Amino acid sequence: MLSPSEFTVGKVGAAKPLSLILPTSKYEETLLVGQLEDLPTAVFLSGQHKSMFFKTEGNESWGGLIIPSVRIEIDETSFVDEYSSEAPMLSVTRTDTKLVVAARSERSFGQVQITLHEGLVSSGEAKAKFANWQIVLGEGQDKRVLWTAS
Repeated sequence: MLSPSEFTVGKVGAAKPLSLILPTSKYEETLLVGQLEDLPTAVFLSGQHKSMFFKTEGNESWGGLIIPSVRIEIDETSFVDEYSSEAPMLSVTRTDTKLVVAARSERSFGQVQITLHEGLVSSGEAKAKFANWQIVLGEGQDKRVLWTAS
C-alpha cells in the first residue's frame, strides 16, 4: 500500500528520473524513468512494449501513479556473463560510476543503456550484469517491493 504523500497521478512527462509509474487503467503500462543523454527517459517494464524506451519530455501519452525517488535493489546471485556481447533486455549493469538498465528502441536493433544511478564509486574497467533486480520504496520495516524483474 502507498501513503497519499508517496505518489501523485499524472503523465510521464512530469516524472523525474528514478520514478516508477504504475498503470491506472488497462491501457497503461508499468514504466521506470531513468536518463539517456541527460534527458529523462522511460523504459517499459510490462506489456507489449516491454524493454522499449522513449524520451519523456513533454510526453502526454503515458501516465499513471507516479512514485518518485524509488530505490533499485540487485539480486547479487543473478550474474549474467560479463563477456556476453549483450545483456538480456531489462538486465542491470554496474559499470564505472553508473547503474544502467538494458533497453531497446522501437526503430533500431541492439540495445541502449539507460542510466538509473550516476555518481557511484568507480568500479574502473570492471562490470557486473544482473538479471534479477527490484524496485522498492522505503527502507527497513517500511520497505515495500513495487516491481520485480526475474
